[in-house]
Amino acid sequence: MLISFNGYAQNTDITGNVSGEDGMPLPGASVIIKGTSSGTMTDFDGNFLLKATPESVLVISYVGTESQEVLIGSKTNLSIVLQSSLVGLDEVVVVGYGTQKKSDVTGSVVSVSSEVLEAKPRASLEQMLQGTTAGMNISVNASNAEGSSNTMLIRGQNSISASNSPLIILDGIPYSGSLSEINPKDVGSIEVLKDASASAIYGSRGANGVILITSKKGKEGKMTVNFSTSTTFSNPINIPDLMDGNTFYETKLDRGLATTLVEDEGYAEGRNTDWVDLATRAGITYQHDLSFSGGSDKTKYYVSLSYLDAEGTAVGDNFNRYTLRLNLSHDITPWMTFSTSTQYGYYDRSGASASFSGAFSMNPLGIPYEEDGSQTLETWDDGTYTTNPLAPLLYIDSDITRRFTSNNSILINVPGVEGLSYKLNTGYDYRSRLDQSYRGTNTLSGLKVNGYLDLANEYDEDWIVENIISYKKEFDKHSLFLTGLYSAQSEWSENHDVHAEGFPNDVGTYYQADKASLIEPSSSYIKKTHLSQMLRGNYAFDSRYLLTLTVRRDGYSAFGDDSKFGIFPSAALGWNISNEKFLEDSNTVNNLKLRLSYGVSGNEAVSAYSTLPSLSSSNYVDSDDQTLFGYYPSSLGDPSLGWETTASFNAGLDFGLFKNRVRGLIDVYKSKTTDLLLNKSISNVNGVGSITQNIGETSSKGIDFQISTVNIDKNDFKWSTNFNIAHYDTEIVNVGLTDEDGKYIDDIDNEWFIGESISVNYDYVFDGIYQVDTDDTPQGNVEAGDIRYLDSDGDGVLTTSDQQVIGRTTPDFVAGLTNTFEYKNWSLSFFINMVSGISRANSLLYTNDIDLRQNRYDVTFWTPENQINTYPRNGSHSDVNSRGIDFYRSTDFIRLQDVTLNYRFPSETLDKLKLTNLELFTNIKKFVHRDRLDWFRSRIF
Repeated sequence: MLISFNGYAQNTDITGNVSGEDGMPLPGASVIIKGTSSGTMTDFDGNFLLKATPESVLVISYVGTESQEVLIGSKTNLSIVLQSSLVGLDEVVVVGYGTQKKSDVTGSVVSVSSEVLEAKPRASLEQMLQGTTAGMNISVNASNAEGSSNTMLIRGQNSISASNSPLIILDGIPYSGSLSEINPKDVGSIEVLKDASASAIYGSRGANGVILITSKKGKEGKMTVNFSTSTTFSNPINIPDLMDGNTFYETKLDRGLATTLVEDEGYAEGRNTDWVDLATRAGITYQHDLSFSGGSDKTKYYVSLSYLDAEGTAVGDNFNRYTLRLNLSHDITPWMTFSTSTQYGYYDRSGASASFSGAFSMNPLGIPYEEDGSQTLETWDDGTYTTNPLAPLLYIDSDITRRFTSNNSILINVPGVEGLSYKLNTGYDYRSRLDQSYRGTNTLSGLKVNGYLDLANEYDEDWIVENIISYKKEFDKHSLFLTGLYSAQSEWSENHDVHAEGFPNDVGTYYQADKASLIEPSSSYIKKTHLSQMLRGNYAFDSRYLLTLTVRRDGYSAFGDDSKFGIFPSAALGWNISNEKFLEDSNTVNNLKLRLSYGVSGNEAVSAYSTLPSLSSSNYVDSDDQTLFGYYPSSLGDPSLGWETTASFNAGLDFGLFKNRVRGLIDVYKSKTTDLLLNKSISNVNGVGSITQNIGETSSKGIDFQISTVNIDKNDFKWSTNFNIAHYDTEIVNVGLTDEDGKYIDDIDNEWFIGESISVNYDYVFDGIYQVDTDDTPQGNVEAGDIRYLDSDGDGVLTTSDQQVIGRTTPDFVAGLTNTFEYKNWSLSFFINMVSGISRANSLLYTNDIDLRQNRYDVTFWTPENQINTYPRNGSHSDVNSRGIDFYRSTDFIRLQDVTLNYRFPSETLDKLKLTNLELFTNIKKFVHRDRLDWFRSRIF
């Protein structure tokens, strides 16, 4: 529910109707009294009612139309017709160190508005972004309450061993850490920079794309109060069909295995412990947001308070978030403005959740609780694989993070020099985390050592100072925009940890480290610095021909002395074809822009001190039983270690057709990443067996397509669609290994293969089931029902050379489809998500558990009476692969994932309540929980 409060002057009632040039009413059009914040919105018939004086001027605006101003005068009933505009072309978008009109942007930049985000309410910003932008793939890897276990990729992977995550910029400042610590309600807009021209402005960290997040700002006018509250319910779904107690027991007997006393008693009693049910629950999330915004002609403010209380679907999984934000801007003088974007956050991740992996693999005949209601330490009498999956619920755990983030700037429009400005931009980020955990003697792991505790104190501090000079000039048909940057940034992280075991009792929990019989402290300190300069020039002629040139020089302290600085240039061309004379009167083509760009960006792919030789410690005892400290070399230094570099070409087309009822873009790109940071094997005579060097190369190509359409807009009904699809493919070109002839070869040990994707499955290939006993096979002697492995090289012997690449673990196609239907005061939207191209192994189909100590899928085994070719017999097998066969399956899916039903109260009701907007909504979501379920990787939804 979203509520806004505004005050109104008690003047003459003014009524009116707002329609488009086609005569259709425009619901939700904004009608504001100029110079104030007073106003209203039209209802679904395009009608409005407000109070105003005859001298008042109304400003009427609607998405996709030209705003119109109307002097009331003596009229009390108005009929207003708004003309269509080129949607979004005059919209200002953030492009990094400044803004541009969308029509002047030459790079591949996609904007996501706050309206789009608020239509998909969620605790995590990443999950709200899922499916909104072509070329950005967000995989939900976990079902944790925080919604933070996600993987974000823009145009796939470029690096083999380094991070492929995009750079996050929050209000102009690099942001590290979890996006779940940002309140989505505070976000005003998001821009995604995808091509090298757009992202090269961030040089050394832009190779994986850039996400620019801009928080909401205040606007001139009376104070507006907004309050929203939501409750979300979630349930675990698609639980796999595991063996029940009877099936598990009978499968062991059929295999000829001995059973234990607990299993015998459980089978006799009909026990069937549903461990998954015990480890899961119906999750519930509450979120409350309160904000105040407004301002005068000199001072504008936005203040928000937010509280999130989330309980995940895993028992014991909880997350609480408290945030306070102040965004303020003040004109100190007509030519000097001070602004701040400041947030304080308190994040409580205390508690430990039940073990999903344990719940899915635990013996269904096991016993979860004693007769007195306490947890069993060992669920059955096996001696191994018996730890209670619910044991983490007994851990005493406190995990608190406090974070202060502040971006402060002074903007000076240089007096006497029109268009010249200087901005001093500073950012500061301080984070502290205290994680305390104690496992007592009421848990198996704690009982073994008489209790143990872990204490972790972490402190992180970042600061950045940026000097930005901008110059804008328009003359005749020419437009020039120059930007210069000089910046410095420093980051440090400090950890002080304690592990202790052996306590007299559990009373002191994690406050009794001094009473432990064993104490192991550890500490670490890391510092990194950056120094950067950048120059960008934007030129436009007659709003038709566009040119952007950028060069950035970056220095990073973690690189070697010989290569600390890198230079990253880019260039882009744009042609607004729709501004040409041959299209200026077109009723079909409203916007058509061609974009071409080429640029180089970097990836600072190494951690601090990676270029320096390092030592590791190994303690030993001398002849006098004294513990001494020894050290040995653990890595070698390389002063030439430098940037991974990605060079990329992009061609794009933006279009708007039929009065912009059809809008979209298409981008094709190709890139090459060189100087990959990989570990090269060397002789152990150096003391270590490998060294990190700039070797290797990958190539990527792909296509992004995005389209938005208004399919029907008649009477009281409107149907609109947003669709995006992206295909990307990255191949390994070389990994620094060559044969005797100098030809690049695979690195089989690391499973890196020339011409294949970076992340693949490499294994023996399942080739069916042997139906009869035979001794003439590549595997030697086999029995009927054994697994048959593919002899891929045909040499008659099964060896490691018969292993093959079995699909990739990253998608090659990602798509999202959102349809929105509006009828009068009601709206209904649904989001369909699609992922294609991933293959994964299903660990619950394993065949190597000879003694059947863990639960698994309830499968149909091969038998002499049922000679299937899909799953082997129930028993041990002739198996060169000691861990058993992995069954790989496609995890492609098309899933209805997000449904929202919304009701907006009519203007008559709002006028009585003195409100400007009141909406109620319900939202249903369906997500995949990959982290908890290896089984899911083989299923299609």
